Amino acid sequence: MDNEKLPIKLFAHRQIDELRVEPGGNNEEPNWVLHGVELKQHASNLAKRFELLSSLAQKRSERISQVPFVFIAKMYNDATAKSRRNDISMMFQNGYENNVIGLTAVDQLIVKVDSLLEINSIFEKLKNYESNKYAISCLEDFFEFKPMMEMDSNENVYKVKLMDFQNFEINNSVQRLFEKILSERNIEYKKIEYAKQYPIYKVKVTQDCIDFNSDEIQDMLFSIEPMPRYIVTVDELLDRSSVDILKPNEDKNYKVLGILDSGIAKIPNLDPWLEDERWTVYPDNEINPSHGTFVAGIALYGDLCENKNWVGHNGIKLFDAAVFPNNSGIDEDELIANISEVIKIYHKKIKIWNLSISVARPVSDNKFSDFAIALDDLQDKYNILICKSAGNCCNFRYNRPKTRINEGADSIRSLVVGSVAHKKGRYDLVDVDNPSPFSCVGPAPEFIIKPEVSHYGGNVGINENGSITTTGVTSFSADNHLCENVGTSFSTPRIAALATGLYQEMNEDFDPLLLKALIIHSASYSDKLTIPETERTNQLGFGVPKNISQILYNSPHEATLILRNTLEKGEKIDIMDFPMPKSLIKNGYYTGQIIVTLVYDPILDPSQGVEYCQSNIDVKFGSYDEKYMRDISKRNILNPVGRNGSKNLLLGGIYSKKLMRDNNSDFALKERLLIQYGDKYYPVKKYAVDLAELSETNKRNFVTNDKKWFLFINGLFRDHLEQKARHESRNLNQEFCLIITIRDPEGKANVYDDVTQQLDANNFWHSNIKIASEVSVSLDNK
Repeated sequence: MDNEKLPIKLFAHRQIDELRVEPGGNNEEPNWVLHGVELKQHASNLAKRFELLSSLAQKRSERISQVPFVFIAKMYNDATAKSRRNDISMMFQNGYENNVIGLTAVDQLIVKVDSLLEINSIFEKLKNYESNKYAISCLEDFFEFKPMMEMDSNENVYKVKLMDFQNFEINNSVQRLFEKILSERNIEYKKIEYAKQYPIYKVKVTQDCIDFNSDEIQDMLFSIEPMPRYIVTVDELLDRSSVDILKPNEDKNYKVLGILDSGIAKIPNLDPWLEDERWTVYPDNEINPSHGTFVAGIALYGDLCENKNWVGHNGIKLFDAAVFPNNSGIDEDELIANISEVIKIYHKKIKIWNLSISVARPVSDNKFSDFAIALDDLQDKYNILICKSAGNCCNFRYNRPKTRINEGADSIRSLVVGSVAHKKGRYDLVDVDNPSPFSCVGPAPEFIIKPEVSHYGGNVGINENGSITTTGVTSFSADNHLCENVGTSFSTPRIAALATGLYQEMNEDFDPLLLKALIIHSASYSDKLTIPETERTNQLGFGVPKNISQILYNSPHEATLILRNTLEKGEKIDIMDFPMPKSLIKNGYYTGQIIVTLVYDPILDPSQGVEYCQSNIDVKFGSYDEKYMRDISKRNILNPVGRNGSKNLLLGGIYSKKLMRDNNSDFALKERLLIQYGDKYYPVKKYAVDLAELSETNKRNFVTNDKKWFLFINGLFRDHLEQKARHESRNLNQEFCLIITIRDPEGKANVYDDVTQQLDANNFWHSNIKIASEVSVSLDNK
């Protein structure tokens, strides 16, 4: 019975589990609000600082500039919460228009004013400090906005971004003005839409043909920097004997993985699996397929080359999208244009894409990269999933810390992949199953966890002569030899192949959120991992995923439930009859291991800098004493049923540090997670707890056999988004996928059947995930 394969389950919350969000807070004034002399003095200081800006705005008006004046309003560090942002926005609001248009840092707001009348209006609000004490108490300073400029005498191709004034007509007018200036000076430029309403200008300049420091240009400029350039290479390090050629089964409907790379050579091992069509804008003499062939070989033959069952698919088709020319490199705008074009043409047929190309530039703390924004926009527009490499660095050679993930790996929608070592050679720096020395580390901006997962991409070291040595993973060269190489470029196609294999094995509509959630939910750490627990997510994300079969099936002693839905603004989900298996009650207490993974699609806004993610979802899971009826005739009471004695058991503080330290189980070593997400806007949240590690007091308080169980999901939207939605009269919602696994660590309780019976008893809709029939691939032994 232990070998029985039981499919994981989809389930849906009931209508009675949908609750309305009730108004919170109270009428008491917060303790951070200034009063009396302190308030008056602070308002006076702010007014003096604002007076300096007023003189700059006056000069702007004398130049008859048609571009709105912008400045920075700096908040105190503890004033960045959404609850205070609305008060600050009201300080600068003009009628119904929100003049807070973006951020340059988490505590620095970009504010626009369209006239001197608006400047005077802000002055009046600073003078009338008693009526505006909330906003004044939050603000620390005002200063002039300065565009971010990175000029290099060795560069003549630049990426220019204009200020986004959050107004369609103003933006169009400013763009036309900028283009007119460039044309009058005979400056070559190209306007590219990296994302919807997110134009970038590629400008070819020399140092004497345009002055980006002129007032005329500075008025409209947000940033200028050299256009990033991408280069990939692959070193063929070791010839080995060949592997048998896999042949597709003619009766099998294989899913297709798109390889966004440097081209794929039609070698015998890959040719039967390549789609007849390919895409490129480059002639054959400008394509070097070495890198793309190696990537494709790992996607298809990765398990066979290493004699492992790491991914476990039964063959997948491959599509050659040669978006990258030979080793001379490519500008960022051209790469994005190529990726956009091929996805636009083939997105209906190809839903999963591998992108193992990175620019060797670390992400910023204060903004998401334009490459990431473009990748996110493509995934939203075409309902696809991109698997993206985290990037490599060579700092190990100089005994320096690893660099942060490369630009592009901060893409919110993409599944980003790091690398772990699969072997250890004589000189290699890390042990097996530890982060590869070259694998870039997270987090992404706003501390978002990237990479989300890792896989095997090789190991490196330094020999006695100071030269780099490698222990690579195996794939194919463009001339049909087996060879080895290292890099996150080659861990990524394992995850892309895993996603494609899951999509192929599930008889369900394509769902990128579900695929991401399944892969992340299955990921865990090796018991050989030597890095501190606090460093795991930065280095490896949530770990290395299981193979397809292990992801899709449960044993009798565990149950995995998937809740896939959309959460509307103003609603929350509170499942008060969660089917916690009674078979896990032992000696009067609930036991068991619980893993919860929440993946959602936050609403994105590139204009908001570090606050790119404009929405959030939180999850709580735990026990409570009883339900009770609430009086909905009272003010602010909207939901008729509540629960008493609730406790969220996903909180780390209620678990015994001693028990956790002494627990050397597989769960403690591989899966335990006690990340405190708080109110952070993380698009992936994962929790893994063992009820056996609760302190004795908390065990008595929260997991006795008379307890009931709940699952609670709630959404949150930033103030900028809420104001924008009100202005546009549109509703806000977020799609999410939540997966929860409950397991008996002793492997005795029949958890799967118990959960199924309770779902039925409490009238939940549920269904086994649909699995396609398994078909094996054949071998060509010739």
